[in-house]
Amino acid sequence: MRFHVDGRLVDAADATLPVADRGVTVGDAVTEPVRVADGRPVAWAAHADRLRDACAALEFGVTPDAADLRARVDETVAANDHDDALVRVTVTRGRGGGASTLPDAARLRPPTDPDPTVVVTLEPLTVERDPIRLQTVRARAIRPAAVPVAPATHNRLDAVRAQAELRRAAPPDDDPADEALVLTDDGHVVGGTASDPLFVAGDALRLPAPGEWPARTATRRLVRDLAAAEGLPVAEGAYTPADVRAADEVFVAEPTAGVRPVDRIDGVAVDDGPVTRLLAHLYDARFVDGDA
Repeated sequence: MRFHVDGRLVDAADATLPVADRGVTVGDAVTEPVRVADGRPVAWAAHADRLRDACAALEFGVTPDAADLRARVDETVAANDHDDALVRVTVTRGRGGGASTLPDAARLRPPTDPDPTVVVTLEPLTVERDPIRLQTVRARAIRPAAVPVAPATHNRLDAVRAQAELRRAAPPDDDPADEALVLTDDGHVVGGTASDPLFVAGDALRLPAPGEWPARTATRRLVRDLAAAEGLPVAEGAYTPADVRAADEVFVAEPTAGVRPVDRIDGVAVDDGPVTRLLAHLYDARFVDGDA
């Protein structure tokens, strides 16, 4: 396996970042997972935009060029001879800090002349379409007032805590739920840890209103736009886990399968259905088999 690290292809075993890189020392980095199908990154423009927007929101000072990022992805895919894979594109702010009379504050302060590091890793991927299980967790997502693009950063301790909670909650003879439902402080669904839940109720496709909370994935908007283009009513609102459990159909939007059905939420059986199947088909036709 070969990865792309700071402009060079290297063997995966030799792929390292300096311990002084800010992505290592303080989690000062953003990352985006991208599915590769038949050697081509799926929905590349949406993923590149999300990554570049995250760099801008965190004031990296340098926004990576989308064409350059794509070239690094293509080189990584070609070097590994895997037509179907999951790549992760990571941009760190690089090394260095600012000036301060407090040494640790100087380490934290971003440099005035950042030199970002770009890393592309790859793992073979077999896309799974089996329904998954969701479970509501107590862990809360990082508030956007603190980190405006938290789902795209290296600091994913909120998601780690949510997944750890799923593991603790699983019976001794059972596997944990596949994905968490993460809530706001007032009990409304924000999203998952690595996916965005959507559901069908009252003849409309319903999505948790993002408000100040960013989407968990770039795929959410793609699926929403496909539904709107098909003439399906689309509504965004403040929904509770009870709203999702009572839905006619439930699925998640995520980067590997695009649309993946859900069959249980908090132990309650839920259904997929014609809208889920339609959107899965449209996503594949537009982004996986098409040229987008």
